[in-house]
Amino acid sequence: MRRRTIDKRPWRAGMVLACLAAAVLSAGDIAAQEVTSEQVADAVAKGVANLRGHVRPGSIPARGSHRTKGQPMLGVLAMLNAGVPADDPAVARLLNEVAASENQYTYTVALKCQVLAAADPKKYAAALKEAAMWLAAAQLDNGMWTYTGGDARRGRGDNSNTQYALLGLHEAAKAGVEIPKLVWERSRRHFENTQLLDGGWTYYFTGRGQAYGSMTAAGVSSLYICGQRLHVGGPKRFVNGKYPSCGRYSQNKPIAAGLAWLAGHFAVNTNPGGSRSWLYYYLYGLERVGMIAGVRSFGEHDWYRRGAEQLVTTQRGDGGWGQVYDTAFAILFLAKGNRPVLIQKLQWKHSKNPAEWNRNIHDLENLTAFIGDKLGKPVTWQSTTLALPLTELRVSPILFITGHEFPEFNAEEKAKLRRFVESGGTLLCEACCGSKEYHEGFVKFAAEVFGDYQLRALVASHPVFGSYYEMKQTYGLHGIDVGCRTGVFYSPNALSCLWEMRDYRDSRGKWSETALKLGTNVAAYATGKEHLPNRLDKVVLPEAVEHAGQPLEIPRGAVRLARLVHDGDYNADPHCLQNLCAMIRDKAKVSVVAHAKHLKATDEKIFQYPILFMTGHHPFKLSDEEIAALRTHLKRGGILVADSCCGRKQFDASFRAMVKQIFPDTPFKALPGDHPIYTGRIGLPLGELHYRKILADELASRGTTRPPLEAVTIDGRAAILYSKYDWTCALEGDNPYSCRGYIDEDGRKLALNIILYAIGY
Repeated sequence: MRRRTIDKRPWRAGMVLACLAAAVLSAGDIAAQEVTSEQVADAVAKGVANLRGHVRPGSIPARGSHRTKGQPMLGVLAMLNAGVPADDPAVARLLNEVAASENQYTYTVALKCQVLAAADPKKYAAALKEAAMWLAAAQLDNGMWTYTGGDARRGRGDNSNTQYALLGLHEAAKAGVEIPKLVWERSRRHFENTQLLDGGWTYYFTGRGQAYGSMTAAGVSSLYICGQRLHVGGPKRFVNGKYPSCGRYSQNKPIAAGLAWLAGHFAVNTNPGGSRSWLYYYLYGLERVGMIAGVRSFGEHDWYRRGAEQLVTTQRGDGGWGQVYDTAFAILFLAKGNRPVLIQKLQWKHSKNPAEWNRNIHDLENLTAFIGDKLGKPVTWQSTTLALPLTELRVSPILFITGHEFPEFNAEEKAKLRRFVESGGTLLCEACCGSKEYHEGFVKFAAEVFGDYQLRALVASHPVFGSYYEMKQTYGLHGIDVGCRTGVFYSPNALSCLWEMRDYRDSRGKWSETALKLGTNVAAYATGKEHLPNRLDKVVLPEAVEHAGQPLEIPRGAVRLARLVHDGDYNADPHCLQNLCAMIRDKAKVSVVAHAKHLKATDEKIFQYPILFMTGHHPFKLSDEEIAALRTHLKRGGILVADSCCGRKQFDASFRAMVKQIFPDTPFKALPGDHPIYTGRIGLPLGELHYRKILADELASRGTTRPPLEAVTIDGRAAILYSKYDWTCALEGDNPYSCRGYIDEDGRKLALNIILYAIGY
């Protein structure tokens, strides 16, 4: 029986993709609802349990209608995207049923492509290709699909079948199936020619009628899919480090109008222009638009936060929403939409070219697709603006700034970008096509905003070149070290163009693959390959130095600390001491001042500071005069607190040699396990101290309960307290990739106890 109206079969509603170009971002629509990632995860888990009760092995017959096969296939797709593994016993049996099902109906064959591509495109390559070829052959001459396909010269088709077919072909194409170009061209022409004057689409095109959200999303998504295959920037040529087709995109007016329609009719409690029964179909359509387009908002509306709040608060007690297909759509929205945002592309203004910030439309889409779940879970991307507060910018660890010219940021924007890096974020800047204008602008920007740090070419031994892939070339990458990590990466050579081309190569090698691997390594370095926050996770920013609470005047009786100067990068983690003192004042109510002036051991003012702090990355050596002065200070009652920043072995070796020079006849040994620093008699009980991932992997241990400190004891007091593993990064709050030390929570507790002991010994 043919479907006459779109309200007849709500479970058939399809997945929707959208174009990036016309999305508008705003800081004004941070939804008031406080839905959390934990609530989302709980809702997804309950929804999956509900689906398991309805979609069991044996649910998918080899032959059957689009209703009997399509609904359980949609359930399998939802479970896979919710994280149920393909080798789950029940899911594995269902996948075999999907692969064995005959290619009969557009809906079910399209879902078959999506399910097999999501499960294992290599294992099911033959079945996936056969299903995709069936869909390609079933296309009507007018670019549409009907229920059963068949003779391509007959039949009217509808937009719901058509969007499903295109999405199935899209997933097959991403898995490597070659789809005839004519298929994309026919459907593109169809959707461009059937859009209503207000920018929306209907189920059937009659030249009139009311558009509604689900089919408008279908129209936009279908155009985006077709455009992606037809317009990827022109011929794949890379000449003298440049992409001749870079930025050669014309605005797709139907897509722009469709996105404007979705923004203007945005809702999360109804399908705009349709009926409430289509709510879940429509919401999942919004998810597909937002995810593939990489947009945070439609107009002023934060689509995921608003939709997640709607779904979490309306879920039934049994874990479902509406019918089985409604539950599947709700799970797909919640699970896929809450993926971590790995990287955001900064949308900046250009006086002549509004699209200058986005010269390569599909660059980050292709990069995040290449990265996939290499960092632990599937990731996504989105565009953003500096109008958003810093907490929103830090939703992702990386901010990408590209163009042929460098943006002209105002003072407030420059300050925000610096704060983004100081709070733990990573800037990735690229001179698109090796642009000289961009390079000159970036160098000026770096000097002005990060002038107290050095922009330098990265050497092959830099951890970024081995953070995921072992790379033999540096690609000319530059960096700015902020604290003990590279917080700004700059490529004077093209990256986004090669990401855009995706699979470009020439006789000299796999150029796109090299660029994609380098992007993966930057991502692995920036995240430390540690847990990535989900979209709704709150980002807690480390306190800014200027707001650390340090008084302008030294209060009477305050304990003074000073940083010891040496030639081994003594100012590593430049904010840790101020942040530590602020923490001590806030938590222990002890007046402590970290003096802004850094002192050499021979400085006569050193005796005014009973506690000296020392850290660094590189080998160092103090002069004989400095050794003697430091020995005198420590014998008079001073105390030296130190760690090896990032756990660097070169610094550790130099520090041990220094201790041997200062006190050649006094042992440097582990602090006993019953020392007050560990037991909680001073500060907080420590218990097990957990290592950061890189150290945990190196030591094959998650942490330690053994005393982590070493000391030189004079007359019953510890004159030197030292950790060969880092605790200062925990105070800096920047999560550096190569930090061999303790996680933030444990490092801060250890630091607090060390200083409280030093104050009160």
